[in-house]
Amino acid sequence: MNASKWKKLAAESTMESGSNTERDSNVQSTLPPSKLRSFAPYCLVLTLLVLLLTGLFNVWTRMDQIQLGYEISNLQTKNKELKDRSRELSLELSSLESPAELEKMAKKQGLRLPSVGRIIHVPK
Repeated sequence: MNASKWKKLAAESTMESGSNTERDSNVQSTLPPSKLRSFAPYCLVLTLLVLLLTGLFNVWTRMDQIQLGYEISNLQTKNKELKDRSRELSLELSSLESPAELEKMAKKQGLRLPSVGRIIHVPK
């Protein structure tokens, strides 16, 4: 840096009424334009990389949401099928436990009611 720039920076640092933003803008303007231009491609590449990564992240999360939606739908369908099967089995069990059905099955197998003297009551 030449002497005039040093004097300018020293005068700015001793000023009490100057704000930080004014000093920062003056310091930035002292950078050569060639250095500012050399950073531009890096900033552009960095910006594009951030945009690309953000886009890929959004696509990935959306695909995950769609996959989870399919899984939820399949599980809901399976849950409904299992509930229906459980209801069918409960109805079958209650019909098999009914006294009329038990008597009918016993007659098919050749069983009959015992005589009055052969019934033994067991206390609970």
